[in-house]
Amino acid sequence: MKQIATDVAGNCACRKLRMATRKVTRMYDEAMRPVGITPTQFTLLSVVGGSNTVTLTELAELLSMERTTLSRNLKPLERDELISVSAEGYRRAKSVYLSDKGVSILSEALPLWRDAQTILKKQLGANIWNQLQSDLAEVDNII
Repeated sequence: MKQIATDVAGNCACRKLRMATRKVTRMYDEAMRPVGITPTQFTLLSVVGGSNTVTLTELAELLSMERTTLSRNLKPLERDELISVSAEGYRRAKSVYLSDKGVSILSEALPLWRDAQTILKKQLGANIWNQLQSDLAEVDNII
């Protein structure tokens, strides 16, 4: 049994990715704290803000999220009036829009995100940063 635990601890890609993700997320959590949003919320606001119109289904696909998870993550943004979700319309598709308040928060958060990116890149070094970006994109394309 000890050998199995050692093998999992040493070789499990899921475990290693989750550990690294938790550490990076903590850093971005701290960066976003002054504007009162999480890194996930920042990503959602960024993607919604970068689109004229995006449906819930499109947003879920863009972020590789299940619709139910996406809906749970959008509720606080809608409650805080950072986004609005349209009523069901054509083909019952709901669309998500950034509110004026959402645009303002996103504008405040963007420099904080850029600072966090710069710090992480400096901590990792340019070679590891570039390799990580490439490797993560490749994994996303393969899986």
